[in-house]
Amino acid sequence: MTFYILRPITPTNVVASGVLSSLVDRLRERITGEFGQVMDVGAELKKLEGTLSTICDVLEDAEGRQVQERALRGWLGRIKDVAYDIDDLLDEDFAKNWKRSLTDPESSTTSWMKGTVSRVLSLPNSVMFQLKIAREIREIRERLDELAEERSKFHLQERCVVTCCRQENVVREETSSFVIESEVYGREEDKKKIIEFLVDTPGGDLGIIAIVGMGGLGKTTLAQLVYNDRQISDHFEKRIWVCVSDDFDHKRLVRSIIEHTTGNACDLTSMASMQSKLKQELEKKIFLLVLDDVWNENYEKWDKFRTLLTIGATESKIIVTTRSSRVASVMATVEPHFLKTLSEDDCWLLFERRAFGIGACEKTANLVTIGKEIVKKCGGVPLAAKVLGSLMRSKRRESEWLAVRDNDSWKLEENEILPALRLSYNHLPSHLKQCFAYCSIFPKDTIIIIKDLIQLWIAEGFVRSLNESMELEDVGYQYIEELLSRSLFEEPRHMIGAVVIHDLVHDLAQFVSGEECSSIGKVVNRRDIYPSTRYSSFIYTIEIIPSVLEIVNKAKKLRTFYFLKSHPFVQIGKEDMMLKILQTVFSSMKLLRALYLKYYPIKELPNSISNLRHLRYLNLSYTNLEILPQSIGFLQNLQVLDLQGCRFLKELPDSIGNLSNLLALNLEYCTSFVFLPNSIGHLKSLQTLNLANTRIKRFPESICCLSDLRSINLGHCLFLRKLSENKKNAKNLTCLRTGHCHRLTCMPAGLTQPSYFRDLLLFDVYEKRECGLKELNRLNLEGILLITSLENVKNFQQAREANLIEMDGLNALSLAWDLDTYKKQMEACVRTEVEGKARQGLINSLGVAEEVLNGLQPHENLTLLGIYRYPGKIFPKWLESSLPNLVLLHLSFCFRCKALPRTSQLHNLETLSLEKLPVVKSLPSLGQLPALKVLHLVSLLAVTSLDSEFYGAGDDAFPVLENLRLEHMPKLEGWCEASAAQRSFPRLSELRLLDCPKLKELPSSFPSVEQLYLCANSELLLSSLPRCAFPNLKIVHLASSDDPARPSVLQTLAERITFVKCLNFYWWDPMDADDLDFIRRISEFR
Repeated sequence: MTFYILRPITPTNVVASGVLSSLVDRLRERITGEFGQVMDVGAELKKLEGTLSTICDVLEDAEGRQVQERALRGWLGRIKDVAYDIDDLLDEDFAKNWKRSLTDPESSTTSWMKGTVSRVLSLPNSVMFQLKIAREIREIRERLDELAEERSKFHLQERCVVTCCRQENVVREETSSFVIESEVYGREEDKKKIIEFLVDTPGGDLGIIAIVGMGGLGKTTLAQLVYNDRQISDHFEKRIWVCVSDDFDHKRLVRSIIEHTTGNACDLTSMASMQSKLKQELEKKIFLLVLDDVWNENYEKWDKFRTLLTIGATESKIIVTTRSSRVASVMATVEPHFLKTLSEDDCWLLFERRAFGIGACEKTANLVTIGKEIVKKCGGVPLAAKVLGSLMRSKRRESEWLAVRDNDSWKLEENEILPALRLSYNHLPSHLKQCFAYCSIFPKDTIIIIKDLIQLWIAEGFVRSLNESMELEDVGYQYIEELLSRSLFEEPRHMIGAVVIHDLVHDLAQFVSGEECSSIGKVVNRRDIYPSTRYSSFIYTIEIIPSVLEIVNKAKKLRTFYFLKSHPFVQIGKEDMMLKILQTVFSSMKLLRALYLKYYPIKELPNSISNLRHLRYLNLSYTNLEILPQSIGFLQNLQVLDLQGCRFLKELPDSIGNLSNLLALNLEYCTSFVFLPNSIGHLKSLQTLNLANTRIKRFPESICCLSDLRSINLGHCLFLRKLSENKKNAKNLTCLRTGHCHRLTCMPAGLTQPSYFRDLLLFDVYEKRECGLKELNRLNLEGILLITSLENVKNFQQAREANLIEMDGLNALSLAWDLDTYKKQMEACVRTEVEGKARQGLINSLGVAEEVLNGLQPHENLTLLGIYRYPGKIFPKWLESSLPNLVLLHLSFCFRCKALPRTSQLHNLETLSLEKLPVVKSLPSLGQLPALKVLHLVSLLAVTSLDSEFYGAGDDAFPVLENLRLEHMPKLEGWCEASAAQRSFPRLSELRLLDCPKLKELPSSFPSVEQLYLCANSELLLSSLPRCAFPNLKIVHLASSDDPARPSVLQTLAERITFVKCLNFYWWDPMDADDLDFIRRISEFR
């Protein structure tokens, strides 16, 4: 992967409202809290809060006008600088926490802190300290007062007025229905799908389909193609095109419709007269209305307008184009059509037409080669391909083409792309503008972990909750959903809990963040970071380590420093230099809120980390730290401490108890960690404690004092024997994971009271467990329950004691057996002198499993169910008839089951995964599941064909299926056609056919498949396919360890196919020799 130097561009926007709104809230807290009283600065704070509120009232207007008014932009920048200074000053009240630590008689670290603090500064309640803080507040307020007075010269309007009358300064040119079809590439299948809906869908309520995608992707172009198609003009009596944009005004829209249908200007003024005219034009007529570029998310507004349109014939339809999936959910009556990026081939055709058209430069082989590399910058966005093609049209020298190819920021502000994308940014509320711009610190192509991003946002104060009962993390997830819905974030394929940013959207983020954010790449340039830069990432490599100290020294105002290793598993070396860089960071960057040091090559943390008194987020995961310094106790504002994967860390210092604001402590995979200090009980704010995969043996009694603790993860704590019995402070605990804690024999009584435990439990039924499944009966569970080691449950009655059928709040249930028990019993059958008795014991054990599963029937509200390593022969009846709300079903390694449960009553099932079912010979009528979108059939060793039973007897088979995998099915030979009267797989877009060596027969058509996964040796299968089998195939993934020749038959399946070689894309663990041997031997026990 190539990283570029991402130099900030002069910003067009300064977003100050988010920072100031947050500050006003914090000031009000301080005024009414100890800070305003103990520090004797309440009066100054009230004056400051008043000035801030006055400025906040006009910020919305100022931010909207700054694009045209440079002076206004400068004024906003100065306000933001003062806001940051206020924020830094407010953090000075960490002193009150120090005072509390010094005077708290329960603090185990009081003596250490007393000795240290007395050497660094005088006590915070001294007169001198009060005067210092009061003077600094007054100086800042005077600066802010001057800025507040300046607002009058800009004639800014206050918030209530602005909301009513201000229009966006960057507006989109009004669109029309005209399109030159010969200049559009790669949208044939999209056009076909939209037309099918418009023409073939039977009449009824007004049908509405939304075309959704990011700016520049071609939503309007697709709507134009559809609008001008002969089939559409023949089908609809009236076709109407209205460009909506930001102003969803009923009068304006009705007037536009009337003018379009009559061909004349509408001079009517009253809504009643316009409605009458609209009825005259459209009543009982079959019309198509295109509403282009819609932003309105208000359902009531839309519903009132929609009602006006119900006068037409029932076959009438509406097309909506929008960047927001929320708009689509408000307006559309069917699933939105999410527009995808173009292939590189289609982008090249667009680029080629512009760059080498009439009057352009000569088309040489070298320019074509360079041009195809330039096209990769487009990221599949047609607008970018057209703009880049036009840019290159006048460049006739090869050196000019190379300059564009090698430059990552090609005059972004001077072309059409940025204005098109900036509309999405302009429509964001101020707090989301802040969050979005911040993401420019991540290099392009970075997969951003959502949980980490939200914690960084919180550390920077970007996330605010308007509802006190709502956690900031939950608000952060709402922000993520909002940015996803507006097409500014994308979800990576096949990865949950992460987002990515399209390259062009990343360019937009860089543009709007300006000098405030930077990302330093493999080459260091003095201009990579500015004195005004506040958020930065740094990709550290051996080459740039020596020159990094200069940059670190310059970045005094940094609030986020995010270190990125060029590759997490490559050793960097130069640990001494890396330690020196950290020491410089700790001494220079004293305003840091977030410090990300994952994989940083250090064994110790400098004591000077105590300088980072503003720090909220510290990530030291996967470092070689052996110990934390006692000085970490000075980080009074720290909220998140992530030590995951620090495999040499054995314990925490006593001073950890002084982190009074710590919310989350992560020690997962600290495989040497054995001891929690008693001072852990002083972390009164702690909500999340993760000790999974550590060697901890016991909890200190003081952990019972953590009254705000919500979540504890103890998974795979193999040495943990006992949890605390104290229950008085467990009332907020909602998540406890104890999976694979083999020595933990019983849940403490204090954690199993119905009013105390409500959310999540990983529960092992070990043989030595004293209480068993009846412990679950005492829990008021909601959310997820995972039960393992079910081979230790002896009968139906014990299983019934869990009382799962009464847990109406349970959403997800996982039930698992351990095969080791049965393997040991089989070995005993061979070794023992009393073979008959041992054999009967194994047969009884296998038979009991059916009783146990029958006794574990869940409530009908369950939505997700997984059953793993089930040793019974049949599934219970409740799986077929008692789970009407089931959305996901996963059956894995049910090694004795010959028949699958009937699925005809699972009307809401969306995902079905059947894996490692070695003796199942036939499949039920899966094609009749009306909601099924994902179907995985993996390691079904005995299935020989997919016949008519697979499809079922309905009119349509697999009507909404999108993803189908057939993997490791060694006996599968045929896959028959659906019946002539059936339509099958109309939406299937991804098909995997892997390790099915005997398969030689497939259905003749997969109309929507775009991605096909094959083994490189599948020529036998492919040779039987007609040319029309995959009419929309775009990408073929070939599994091979070497570089295979492309199967010749594929060259005839589609004109343009991208081949991707994959060493291994099997996502399941193939059944190995041990698995197969176990199945063979267990089958002898009937």
